[in-house]
Amino acid sequence: MRRYLIACFLFAAPLFADDSFEEMLYALEVASGIDGRATCYFPLTFNHLLSTGYFATHSARMSEEGEFGFGVAHAPPYLNVNARLQPFRFLELTANLRVFRGCEDVNLSKYGYGDFTDRGANFKIGVVAPEQSSYRWPGFAVGIDDFMGTKRFRTYYLVGTQVWPEMGLEASLGWGAGRYTHGPTHGFFGGLNWFPYGHKFCLTAEVDPTNYKEREPHPGGQTSRFPLNLGAKYRLAKLVELSASYIRGEAFAFAGSIHYNWGKSRGLLPKVKDPLPHRAPVNKEPLSGKRPKEVMIQEMSYAFEAQGFKITQAWIDGSGLWLQIINDRYRQEEAVRMRLQHLLTSLLPSDIEQVVVILESYGLVCQQYVYRAEWLERCSSPFAFALLTAPGEACLAPPGELIFQRRYDLWRRRLSPRLENFFGSASGKYKYDLGIKLDLEGFLPGQWFYEVQLSTTVVSDLSSVSDFDLLHPSQLPNVATDYIRYRQSHALTWDRLYLQKSWNLTHGAFARLAGGYFQVNYAGLAAETLWYPARSYWAVGLEGATVKKRRYTGLGFQSKLRRFEGSTPIFFSYNMLQQYFLSLYFDIPDFQVFAKLSGGQFLAGDIGAKLEATRYFHNGVRITGWLTCTNAKDQMHGVNYFDRGIAFEIPLDFFYQCSSRRVWNYAMAAWLRDAGYSIWTGRSLFEILSNERRR
Repeated sequence: MRRYLIACFLFAAPLFADDSFEEMLYALEVASGIDGRATCYFPLTFNHLLSTGYFATHSARMSEEGEFGFGVAHAPPYLNVNARLQPFRFLELTANLRVFRGCEDVNLSKYGYGDFTDRGANFKIGVVAPEQSSYRWPGFAVGIDDFMGTKRFRTYYLVGTQVWPEMGLEASLGWGAGRYTHGPTHGFFGGLNWFPYGHKFCLTAEVDPTNYKEREPHPGGQTSRFPLNLGAKYRLAKLVELSASYIRGEAFAFAGSIHYNWGKSRGLLPKVKDPLPHRAPVNKEPLSGKRPKEVMIQEMSYAFEAQGFKITQAWIDGSGLWLQIINDRYRQEEAVRMRLQHLLTSLLPSDIEQVVVILESYGLVCQQYVYRAEWLERCSSPFAFALLTAPGEACLAPPGELIFQRRYDLWRRRLSPRLENFFGSASGKYKYDLGIKLDLEGFLPGQWFYEVQLSTTVVSDLSSVSDFDLLHPSQLPNVATDYIRYRQSHALTWDRLYLQKSWNLTHGAFARLAGGYFQVNYAGLAAETLWYPARSYWAVGLEGATVKKRRYTGLGFQSKLRRFEGSTPIFFSYNMLQQYFLSLYFDIPDFQVFAKLSGGQFLAGDIGAKLEATRYFHNGVRITGWLTCTNAKDQMHGVNYFDRGIAFEIPLDFFYQCSSRRVWNYAMAAWLRDAGYSIWTGRSLFEILSNERRR
């Protein structure tokens, strides 16, 4: 805004040279008003399901992409626990756990489950947003509530919203079906927000079209005296929303939620402990008796290490230099290349015409960058330099003399918390296991990577949890549903203990071999091949594993597996379990979307396919959803269950004062079942390579 005002001032100054100073200020005020209207933001409000809207109904507005939300709403006769995410500007996803207050679960309450609950998922698609026209025209959206699960609250709707920022008004009008069908307003609904004083406090009213008499599953909520809900909302800095309302003409409701845009976040702490890009000392002296190659490469090694890189090997051949490095600190490829450019510009001998930087990770040579000395001296544009130094296939046998070599780290340690959640237990709605895990990793001779992970439980409430579904026991071999038994022992567990070796086979082909204890419940052997050229946006891979199920404690193995015939457990002998997949990976950088489609055999012997779709953001945040369809015919509530869920990845350096490559991962499946289950078998080739190529 300041630059805009300054430009207007300079442009208008000659026109007002002879006029009064007040007229000049008036012109600047007009320009400021125009800029303010162009960039104004009208606040969003959320309903009792945490979707953009009012109390029971929706609006057509959308939050910014990358925003996450979590909230609780006491909307009698329900207590709603809600979560929301906005992977795209046009797509809103919400999930809800409705607790039926005062209504027992016929099957589970006797075991301590508490009130009856219902889980649901909703989506809204924005056809056009009011913000796209700077609020001159209305926006429109369509959506479905409770499209997955029991579908007791299934609702379809179409809504339009108009915003008048100058008056502090927002109004919506829509029509719906499902729970809205044959309601008091015949499916039509509307909502109004009025912000009388700024953008913090608003008065809200809505016409509620819900057919409570015929479409309400809770017996205590089947009446409505008046189809008008009234209340007020309070917004605090786009982060917190609180609301109070009087709904259905007979009950008071309260809600609170917190929102944060992780997709656009630059972190909660400034990176004050990151080193500045290298600028000094500058030593361009050519190689000679005064600056031998051994001294030159030692200078480079110290400077690279100060910037977060490790030179593992270096070769020299006449006027060419090859450096093989490990990136220990930076997640983004542009950050790596920018710092490499500064290092080489300052430290490259003047008689070296070309430098080839080879990047490796977990013992795998990934790709390389070629830097010409003349580009380092003349090219100042980061965009142009990125084009000149595009990544290419790595040179596996650099020519010339080996002048530097260092040992790989024998070991490094990391201590971190371990949190596992379990939903839907018969003895409670939410169960947890909080512990501590110690990771040791490093390299053995021959560049064999190893990882050891030990963990123990600190506090847990899993003692009353059963290792099978009381209502719908899995009829497949129980390869996953008894996972809870591994965390109920409260003993020190060896979660991981494996070796891995990876190879670059040239021309974009890679291979991997791994063996050992991959998870707390499985150990075995795994192999993988992948074709993934350096500048390709797609890849294809083949992987397989043969594993054996571990005992619930110790390092031994089980010789029998359990499955159910009806509700009767049957134990049968087995030798090994196999999983194998052919996978296609595809990246669409224009939309920041990545997809993986895998087909093959899962661990329980079922055949099918798994689709994973990831929305990634420039700062490293990733949102992944998956759906698995197999021939298992795993029945739940009378229909086939297909494994599905959602996962998040958030960089941990958001909470650090320095850059870090560590991330926090959290995944949640809709249900813990045996159908479509596969295990982690070490650092996958695509994971290693894509982490080095993130743009």
